[in-house]
Amino acid sequence: MVLLFILVFVSIILSIVNIFFLFKFIKSVQESQVKTQNNINEEGNVFLARFQKITSTRLRALDNKIEIVDQLLKDLDDAYAKTYSLLSDLESRLTEQKREEIVKNRQKLNSDNYEIIQKQKHNKKELKRIDSGKRVYELSKEINMDTKDLINFINKETEIQIYNHLQKLSKEEETLIKGKILGEQAIKIDEEMPSSNVEDEQIVDVERINTSKGSGKKEKIIDLHRQGLSPQEIGKELKIGVGEIMLVLSLFNQD
Repeated sequence: MVLLFILVFVSIILSIVNIFFLFKFIKSVQESQVKTQNNINEEGNVFLARFQKITSTRLRALDNKIEIVDQLLKDLDDAYAKTYSLLSDLESRLTEQKREEIVKNRQKLNSDNYEIIQKQKHNKKELKRIDSGKRVYELSKEINMDTKDLINFINKETEIQIYNHLQKLSKEEETLIKGKILGEQAIKIDEEMPSSNVEDEQIVDVERINTSKGSGKKEKIIDLHRQGLSPQEIGKELKIGVGEIMLVLSLFNQD
């Protein structure tokens, strides 16, 4: 009985000890949990403080960068406005320059057209002047001179180049040739009597020969021609113009 009582007592004591250790263990566990929680909170606070510090620093840096970007955007806006103004001025200047070039080209074209028209008018006048002249064979008939002799005489004694008997002569060329062949008096007679025909000119020239040179020179011309001399040779011999010789021979039918 005593043994049973002792066993019960011992078991009760052991139970109390176990309960004591159990409470102590629970308390230590709770304390460790609280300590761990505190450590976690402290570490969280530290990390949070560090994060806030880093974040605030970066936010300040970001704010500075945003301010710099804002300033750059303002500068870009100013540069864009200036560039747009310069481009507008350049475009207006280019437009004005193109207009001036168009006006100059039109003026040049008009001047070129005017020069072309003036040249065409001048060419028409020259053609009319040339067309109004006589042909070589017509002039040879007028002064009663062989066509070949007339062509050779013109090419040698003047600067005019004759290639065939159908070539036309202008009034100036005709006057020059007559001056070379008939002499200055024949030209004056042509100017004073522009409407006279070929026979009147021949009569005037024969009268001039008869009055100035006398009938003896006329007979010499006929005699030398009968001897077989050409008009050029007779002119050299008597020192008179070939035109006068041709007129005398034609009037007296000395072929």
